[in-house]
Amino acid sequence: MTDLPYHHDWIPRFETSLGLRVKWFGRWREDPDWSIQPSRLASDLICFFYVESGSCDLVINGVSLPLQPGELAVLRGGDVFSACHDPAKPHTSLSACLSLSRDDTANVLLRHAYPRHSRLKDRKAYEKMFASVLTALESESRWRNFHAIGSIFQWLAALQEAVQPVPGAAGGNPETVHHVLTAQGWIQKRLGENVTIVEWATACGLNADYFTRLFKAHTGLSPKAWLIEVRLQRATRLLTDPDATVEKIAGLCGFECPYHFSRTFKRRFGVPPASYRRVRQVRGFVGS
Repeated sequence: MTDLPYHHDWIPRFETSLGLRVKWFGRWREDPDWSIQPSRLASDLICFFYVESGSCDLVINGVSLPLQPGELAVLRGGDVFSACHDPAKPHTSLSACLSLSRDDTANVLLRHAYPRHSRLKDRKAYEKMFASVLTALESESRWRNFHAIGSIFQWLAALQEAVQPVPGAAGGNPETVHHVLTAQGWIQKRLGENVTIVEWATACGLNADYFTRLFKAHTGLSPKAWLIEVRLQRATRLLTDPDATVEKIAGLCGFECPYHFSRTFKRRFGVPPASYRRVRQVRGFVGS
């Protein structure tokens, strides 16, 4: 009898070792005083931030990211971010910050290249799945941990299906984010100057090709596109000064040709600079 075979003594159908650490999983609901001051996400975490209602403005590594209902932003370890909304029209958001290790690999989610910004096709399904996790976390059942783990993995699997990250294509760490933030700080002091990408990269001690790849990986924009956006945002602020001519503002924002500036501004905001200024004056923004 001692030599009897064990039942089901064969290669397991599925086997892995997972470590789940949830730092935050919750809902912010219509709080007029809500805001997030500039912060850095811990290097081993990933954060999924979803707007359920209203709207809010995220800034991730120096790039503004306005979010509307049904839109999701992904923050990676090392990212520097802040957030705010209109207190008169507070938003509701669903956010989760977690780490998932597998076998001997730290947060495997950071190995995936997630879109920085996504619009979810099935909002109701996502919000229902998120609510199921909240219910499980708040449960007083003796089996709460099993319910919570199951709900979190169901939510995470549905999220992966919705945004389709590219496995194994991501990179980056707090040090490379620091390079990008340093580059942004350097160029923001020179927005009125004609600086080439090569000069910009060299000033940061980086090769131009690597600098471009690194910058886009962390901001979602090429250095040139990011610089144009920052210059145009600066122009919107300068246009509140009724004594500053459009030609002068163009020069202060690094546009040598006022016509090119007006055309670029209109393509970004839908109206030329002069019209943008008149609209803001009518709405009472100037001098407020």
